[in-house]
Amino acid sequence: MRVTLRFQSTGTVPGNAQPAVMNGPSLTIGRGEDNDLMLPDPDRLVSKRHCTIENHDGNIVVIDLSTNGTFLNYGKMALGKVPTPLNDGDILTMGPYELLVEIAAPASKGAGIAAPAENAPVSHGDAARGLEGLNLLDDDASGDVDFLDDLLGEGKAPAGPSGVKRAELGDDGLLPPLGEDDPGGLLGPSPDADAGQGASLSAHSSPLEDHFRTGAGSGVTIPDDWDDDLLAGGAGEDDDPFAEPAASDALSRPAFIPEDDHGPDAAPPPQRPDMARHPAGAASAGQLSAGRTQPPVAPQSGAAARAFLDAAGAGDVAVADDQLVATMTRLGRVMGIMVEGLREVLMTRTSIKSEFRISQTVIAAGKNNPLKFSISAEQAMEALVKPPAKGYLAPTEAAEQALNDIKAHEIAMMTGMEAALKGILSRLSPDVLADKIETSSGFGSILKGKKARYWEVYEKMYADISDQAENDFHELFSKEFARAYQDQLERLK
Repeated sequence: MRVTLRFQSTGTVPGNAQPAVMNGPSLTIGRGEDNDLMLPDPDRLVSKRHCTIENHDGNIVVIDLSTNGTFLNYGKMALGKVPTPLNDGDILTMGPYELLVEIAAPASKGAGIAAPAENAPVSHGDAARGLEGLNLLDDDASGDVDFLDDLLGEGKAPAGPSGVKRAELGDDGLLPPLGEDDPGGLLGPSPDADAGQGASLSAHSSPLEDHFRTGAGSGVTIPDDWDDDLLAGGAGEDDDPFAEPAASDALSRPAFIPEDDHGPDAAPPPQRPDMARHPAGAASAGQLSAGRTQPPVAPQSGAAARAFLDAAGAGDVAVADDQLVATMTRLGRVMGIMVEGLREVLMTRTSIKSEFRISQTVIAAGKNNPLKFSISAEQAMEALVKPPAKGYLAPTEAAEQALNDIKAHEIAMMTGMEAALKGILSRLSPDVLADKIETSSGFGSILKGKKARYWEVYEKMYADISDQAENDFHELFSKEFARAYQDQLERLK
């Protein structure tokens, strides 16, 4: 995959403003000079190693390594250190910079080259001569082959219109009448002695298709009794138009399934055009489809389904053999929903830890959880279905660890909220307020009634705390929360 990063004009644009192309498996971004894409930032909003873009088997992901966060598509929440998939057209924001992500699939070898044509005689005629071909119609002495016949792939014809023999007209100037005793005259006149004279007939096909065409038939192709076997019910049958049509014997009998023939001449038999309108055929087809139930479960498939139910703790549940397919389909959908939901909960947990600047799980040399580091629900499901890859936990261990982390996260959240609230209340306690008044320069000695002035001091303190909560939430709330959260996680391990 070819990944290109371009600077958006809506953000800060460096002096060179040249697009950055990921030439290897990864591309690093930051204000440090050792990065593949260096972003100058005197305000230090961009970290020395801000983020990295990596190629995971054709999936392009971004990993946030910064302090101030990397944001995707103008989102409000930083991405964190969890690999986040990138798509063509996404916008990454880091500090004052906005980068447009362009992802293009590499051109495959031989793309755009047409497959070689079959070894067949292909003629282009005089088409290459352009408009000069119009002069061929009037050139009696050219002696060349008619370009229309050559393009249509037919044999040689007279040189021009002067050499074409026209059919003899009758005395009245009209073509000879069709034979009245020939019922096939309208559909296909039989060949006569003059057949083959005159200009060649159009085959309505290109010269490339002539190689695959079979010889054209001649004569009457539709027999006079073509409808006898479709409309007649058999010898001696009643022709009462109000009688209910009987089902066809061929359809009512069990269908014979021939052995597969994969030869080159094998082709499905043509369907009769009136079969869909035939009442008896429709009734028999309905009986066949109604009697066609779910295919019986093979013994090996049935054993696998029973093993799945036993492992899920539902081995004692009575499930008929003909219901195993439907049951496994239903359980498969439930499992897909649960895996996708579990992965989303883990991603939310990571985002919350990133918001409060709590240390997060990073990819290690081994025992990585595929549910945490998969870039999509499909990849997570694939990791659970297949045997564990090198460096990753087994599916059972991964699921147990993910659920334990979520339970610990819920408890740590409550502990952190409690600690943060206590930290705010402690700053508003009367003792802290009294100490603040006493330590004020000359304030306590000047005031005769200190308690009468407590309210004024409290109003000022409350205004300072409110301003801090709005402009510096991390200083007021996050520190206490993060400390209590981390301590609680350590106790739960």
